[in-house]
Amino acid sequence: MPRRRLSDPYVQLVDLSCGAEHLLAARALGLGATLTTLYFQFETEAEAALGLPPNVHSYALLPISYPMGRFGPVRRVALSDVVYEDRWGQPSRDL
Repeated sequence: MPRRRLSDPYVQLVDLSCGAEHLLAARALGLGATLTTLYFQFETEAEAALGLPPNVHSYALLPISYPMGRFGPVRRVALSDVVYEDRWGQPSRDL
């Protein structure tokens, strides 16, 4: 879906990267969150519901809520299982 161009192309990148810190903070507080752009299908309606002025546009939403059901610790795989050097399957020497 085409998006409006920003006068400074780095603004969108910086704004979205800050969302990662919000995701980590939410998780630390026991909250569920996700960065989404799925609402672009209904961009006009979503921006109207948020009360954005006509010259202001969103590029992502970060819904945050208390999760339902099981919401325990995150399991992580070992880096050596997913990080390779030079070619697929060749372990990184730095790990």
